[in-house]
Amino acid sequence: MPETGELIWKFDLNPKDSVWALGSRGTRNNVLATPVIYQDKVFVGVGQDPEHGEAPGNFWAIDATGSGDVTTTHSVWHIGGDQIGRTMSTVAISDGIIYIADLSGFLYAHDLQTGERLWTYDAFAAIWGSPFVADGKVYIGDEDGDVAILRHGRELEELGEYHMGAAVYTTPVAQNGVLYILTRNRLYALESGGTP
Repeated sequence: MPETGELIWKFDLNPKDSVWALGSRGTRNNVLATPVIYQDKVFVGVGQDPEHGEAPGNFWAIDATGSGDVTTTHSVWHIGGDQIGRTMSTVAISDGIIYIADLSGFLYAHDLQTGERLWTYDAFAAIWGSPFVADGKVYIGDEDGDVAILRHGRELEELGEYHMGAAVYTTPVAQNGVLYILTRNRLYALESGGTP
């Protein structure tokens, strides 16, 4: 529990040469995703409002044990430039794999410790929500109204896809054998093996 509000550390999530400009011209971004704290590291990406379009983003794994300005000293690994687009998604972590989605419609699987890219899934539509891992599967929704189900693991395997009939801007959630999907205008609860 914070007692004094005193600064412990800070980290600039945008490279020094990035430029602030709205739209696809800008390379300096905001934090729209929720950071995930795991094993004394912070995992977070940056992006802009989807109305500003697609452009390069940055994603960081940061050692959370420092003090002061740790921008140049505590990056564990980084993905930037043409390796990832702007993101507003929160990552999912399971069994040494981190799943990162970007607004350009890609879901990436990376080794949690090294940042090495394991595979890339193309949704062919913008992704606003976050990946969700449950029961050995990874779920991700997209703006075209599709929810992809992929096998959790170090190799890409698509298990299926639900078409929901309306954009899926949020994160699918699974609990007790039921998959909950919120579209632009409806909430669905799907049983394992069911169809919408």
